[in-house]
Amino acid sequence: LSSVGTVARAATELAVEEVNAAGGVNGRILEAVYEDGKCSPSDANSAAQKLLNIDKVSAIIGGLCSSETSAFAPQAMQSKTITITYCSSAPSLTKTGKYFFRTYPVDTFQGKFAAEYGYNTLGARKIAILYHISDWGTGLKDVFTQRFTELGGEIVATEGTPQEARDYRTQLTKLRAAKADYLYTPVYVDGGIAMIGQAKELKITTKILGGDTFDDPKLQKEVSGKADILYTISVVSPSEAFKTKVLAKTGGEQVPICAPNAYDAVKVLSKAIATVGLDADLLEAEIRKTDYTGESGKITFDENGNLTNASYLVKRIENGGATEVKAEMKEEPKAGEAKTEVKAETKTEAERAQ
Repeated sequence: LSSVGTVARAATELAVEEVNAAGGVNGRILEAVYEDGKCSPSDANSAAQKLLNIDKVSAIIGGLCSSETSAFAPQAMQSKTITITYCSSAPSLTKTGKYFFRTYPVDTFQGKFAAEYGYNTLGARKIAILYHISDWGTGLKDVFTQRFTELGGEIVATEGTPQEARDYRTQLTKLRAAKADYLYTPVYVDGGIAMIGQAKELKITTKILGGDTFDDPKLQKEVSGKADILYTISVVSPSEAFKTKVLAKTGGEQVPICAPNAYDAVKVLSKAIATVGLDADLLEAEIRKTDYTGESGKITFDENGNLTNASYLVKRIENGGATEVKAEMKEEPKAGEAKTEVKAETKTEAERAQ
């Protein structure tokens, strides 16, 4: 997820620059210290120890991967350090602690949406799952499985691998034998690239439904044309001004997932500090009252620091990028009901921006 992290850092830098250009926070310059968690629990833990014990930061914006955040968050909670993750979505993080928030929706929403889309829109009745054994991958697998079976579908096979795995041939061979309608794949970027390439080598033609990590431009370029691939992602509609400024920093072509959420995390935090200062308990209470509309959409938090709502859409990987099939879920459905609204229209990223 290095490309996602790079753009998220650029978005964070942009937000800090804007806050300081407007006079800072109560006349004081907002300073950001950057450390790379590398989507690794051990690296994230080491990075957080430096931030907390050496840099003495007042708050942490991060991590990116859920496995990073779950590794360092207990330290942050113990030291009463506000932590706002812009991309970690695992349901297991919900009870992290009083000082924990996220500007990216919890996968309780995404897993249910994916299951309902698969069952109701794609018409799938048998699904096989290949997932990464991590806070994020396991969390999505569990939510998807529960909802899909509630709807009457059958999970015909499930295979989990470490997120560092790069050889999926054994698992793919087992999953092919299950004769599923779709393969659901909550896996990270590099593993996803390897898995899809190996599925093509094995002449596996099962259609794929992936998670939000498939919004990574690197993955899209590498796997385009190798399979029929859809993936789910939260709906964000950042402004053209924001996208232009971020792309000017990165030199890239896309603003992927989590960058608008990182930008908004800085704005939410700085706004709260300006109101109540740096006392952790006052800051926590002020952030919890947030009602803010930013580049990632409307932000309000529940008692666990999760976003109170989320909408999702589906994209198809093709021509080295992704086209959008719009489908939104704006609230959690009741048992047996689906709140998925589907539009037959598809749009490219460029068309959507017009």
